[in-house]
Amino acid sequence: MNNPNELNITQSQLLEKEGSKYIAGFTQTMMKKPEQFAQGQFPVYIEEGQGSHVTDVDGNEYIDFICGLAANTLGHNHPVVVNAIQNNLKKGLIHSLPTPVEIKTAKTLVDMIPGAEKARFFKTGADANSAAIRLARYLTKKEEIVTIGYNGWHDQYMFDTPGVPKNIENYTHRMPLFTPMDEPKILELIDSKKDQLAAVLLSVPYNRTLTSEFLKLVRQACDETGVLLILDEVVTGFRLALGGAQEYFGVKADLVTLSKGIAAGMPLSAVVGSDKLMSQMEALQVSTTFGGEMLSLEVCDAVLKEYQNTDYIDRIARLGAILKAEVNAISSRLETPLEVVGYDAIPMFLFAKNPLEHVKLAEPFLAEMAKRGVLLRREVNFISGAHTLDDINTTITAIQASLSAMKAQGLFENNPEAVPA
Repeated sequence: MNNPNELNITQSQLLEKEGSKYIAGFTQTMMKKPEQFAQGQFPVYIEEGQGSHVTDVDGNEYIDFICGLAANTLGHNHPVVVNAIQNNLKKGLIHSLPTPVEIKTAKTLVDMIPGAEKARFFKTGADANSAAIRLARYLTKKEEIVTIGYNGWHDQYMFDTPGVPKNIENYTHRMPLFTPMDEPKILELIDSKKDQLAAVLLSVPYNRTLTSEFLKLVRQACDETGVLLILDEVVTGFRLALGGAQEYFGVKADLVTLSKGIAAGMPLSAVVGSDKLMSQMEALQVSTTFGGEMLSLEVCDAVLKEYQNTDYIDRIARLGAILKAEVNAISSRLETPLEVVGYDAIPMFLFAKNPLEHVKLAEPFLAEMAKRGVLLRREVNFISGAHTLDDINTTITAIQASLSAMKAQGLFENNPEAVPA
C-alpha cells in the first residue's frame, strides 16, 4: 500500500507537461484526462500492469478498478491474452486476403450471443454502432434514431458538439434513462416517431439496475412500429452474463454491438445479429482495413473461450456484491452520502444525485484512495477476472479510511444529499 500521507507523482507531472505539448487533446481518450480524476493528487501515467495491479511511472503500485475503461476484463497481462499473441505473432498482423481466424472467431462469438448468426468486426465501439445504425436505416428505409446512453464520438451521437453540423440533430433523439420516470418518455417517443425511426440504440445504464419489464416494453414498442432494437453492449458485454444483456434480462435484440471486453484489451469491436439482417450489410459501403487484423481476432477467440470455460461471470459478480454491501454498510455507519449502486460487476460510486455536488466529493475521495493504493473512477468502476478477495478486502479497508479522513476534514458538512438506491 502507498503511504496515506503522501503520493509521489513527480514523473507523472513532468510527463503531463510533455504530453500537453505533443498530443492534441493531451491523450487519446477523453476519460483518461487528469481532470477526470483528482488533478494534482492522482497519477497521470501508468507504466505497466499485472493482474489486478498497475504501477505508475513513479513506481507507485495500485489495485486497479479502472481496468482500461472497462477493456481489461481479465486484468492486465493475462496469460490467455499473452499466449494468444505470442503463439500467433509469427503469422503476421494483417494480410492481403481474408484469414481463417476471421471465420473461427466469428463462429465462437455468434455461438455465445443469443440470436446471433453472423458477425462483422471493427476496431472501436463507435465504429460498430455506426455500422449497426447504417444497416438499420437501410433495412427500415427510415432515417431517424433514438440513442440512449453514450454510444461513441461519431457525429450522429454527439450532435451538440463543436464541429458537428447542426442539422444532424434532426435525425437523432438522445434520451436519458437515469430514473424510472424517463422510461415512459422513451416509449412515447418510439410510438410518436414510428414512421421516422429506424432504430433504438440502447446502452444499458450503470447508475441503476433496469428491469426486464421495461426492456420488454421497449422490445414490444419496436416490434409494433417496425423499429430495430440495437443493444449497445460495448461496456456491459461479457460482464452481466456470457450472452450479455439479452441473456441477463431475457430480452431479444435485433442487433448487438460489442467492444472492450470482446478481446480483453486488444482493439476490436463487432456487430452481431441474425443472418436475415446481417446479410444485408453486404449492400452497404461498410468497410475497414483493420477489422481483419489477426492478433486481435486470435485474442478474441481465446478470451471468449476463457469466459465460457471458467466461472469468470460468477466471480466478478460475487466480488462486486461484497464490495457494494461492505462499502454501503461503512458509509451508513460513518453517516456519509456515498452509496455504491448498479450491477455487481460494474459498481458505481455516487455521492450525490446532482453531478456537480457528486464531483465535489468524488475528487477528494479518489485522491484519498490513490494515497492508499487504489485507483477508482469518479462513478462507474469495474471488477476484473484478476481481482481477488484480498484485493476487495484491501479496497474496503482503504475506503473506510478515506471516508473517515474526509469526514475529519469536514468535507461532508453541508452535503446532506443522499443518493437514491
